[in-house]
Amino acid sequence: MPTKKKYLITQSDSNQSISPVAQILNIPIDRVKQGISFLSTDSIPQEQDILEYPNIGITTASLDEDQVKALRGNKNILAVEEDVEMFVLEIAEPEVPDDEKVVVSSGASDDAFQRGFQQGVQKSMDILAQSMQVQQHPFQSLFKPQIQPEFELVMATQPIPWNINMVKAPAAWARGYRGEGIRVAVLDTGIASHVDLNPLSGGVSFVPGVVSYNDGHGHGTHCAGIIGARNNSTGVVGVAPRCSLYAVKVLSDAGSGSSSWIIAGMDWAAAHGMHVVSMSLGGTSGPSVAYAAAVRRLQDRGTVVVIASGNSFGTAFPWVCAPANSITVGVPNASPIAVGSIDINKVIAPSSSRGGQVPLWNQVSMVAPGVAIKSTIPGNAYGLKSGTSMATPHVAGAAALLKQRFPGISPASVKLKLRSTAQDLGLAGSDITYGSGLINCDKATL
Repeated sequence: MPTKKKYLITQSDSNQSISPVAQILNIPIDRVKQGISFLSTDSIPQEQDILEYPNIGITTASLDEDQVKALRGNKNILAVEEDVEMFVLEIAEPEVPDDEKVVVSSGASDDAFQRGFQQGVQKSMDILAQSMQVQQHPFQSLFKPQIQPEFELVMATQPIPWNINMVKAPAAWARGYRGEGIRVAVLDTGIASHVDLNPLSGGVSFVPGVVSYNDGHGHGTHCAGIIGARNNSTGVVGVAPRCSLYAVKVLSDAGSGSSSWIIAGMDWAAAHGMHVVSMSLGGTSGPSVAYAAAVRRLQDRGTVVVIASGNSFGTAFPWVCAPANSITVGVPNASPIAVGSIDINKVIAPSSSRGGQVPLWNQVSMVAPGVAIKSTIPGNAYGLKSGTSMATPHVAGAAALLKQRFPGISPASVKLKLRSTAQDLGLAGSDITYGSGLINCDKATL
């Protein structure tokens, strides 16, 4: 029997037929399944199953070499590509000190919640006091944004993390832009319930055999907190604290998954009218036609797609990773916003992937904080994580603010707004390391 492998089959725009793969290969129609409805159950695809994702024009199937040749020779098929593995784009980070890893309960009268509140307020006051001691504090300049007048009222109730101040989110909040009414899909390891996150607006799992979209890894919950942690009285706060979060589990609790699972998540986001899709995941491979087609079809529908650029600089593949490097020549919507990572000093993270390998690949669009970022993790706790995974949700949150500020704004215009208002870093103008620079939520939402 011929050896089969799993493939992603991308249809051409002109092909409107149902089940083109089955028709071309003369396969019985009863083997064709609707991908998102099939995978969202506990069903596990078998080798004979063909899964279709009509909203983004992609089909997944196990094929032998002859079948691959037949499809590649058909004018209605753009590409037939192997289904490859993708991973969370987080790098190792030291454990959070015990005095910072505060666990809180959803009960407002719980002692742990009160301790979390008191510790958060006290820490903010300590930072404020230290930052005013110009002659004594060697890092005084790092805290200047936290003592500007527009932030003082917010700090009285919610400690503002340095990374949220760095992207100027509080200034946008002060003008009423907090992401309210904006649907943000987090394609990741899932999202765990947390006292510092609003109840999820929805969710789904595309990990075969797994129905729950709960996060057993921690990565997805951390990213969700950076996007939309509540502006309450404890813990952290996200860039868009009033957005509606949707958990789309496309990676296992081990932090990895197949591209076909991610394609399912992108199809679901298209079907459910998400305003923003945040993808802190990737792999060291060149651009994929399937990913570019999925990005294009999402953004053609008005969904902004934000993807981590990767953590592979200094390796044999130092360039922007897939799917952030997605591109179709002459089609701007086929490329996502690719996000690099900087530290508290606005210096590029050593591992943050760079552009420049092939000019036609999608390059780094912009950067955001991604080193030692404190955010929500499962168990009603907080933890530090680093990587372009952490930078990406800052930009997704900024896109949510823009979507609220300018209803109906196109993904291309969101990208242009963020790039044109970014703080230039590195070489003058856009470069392969920082892209257009550090996002500025304040200027972007003016």
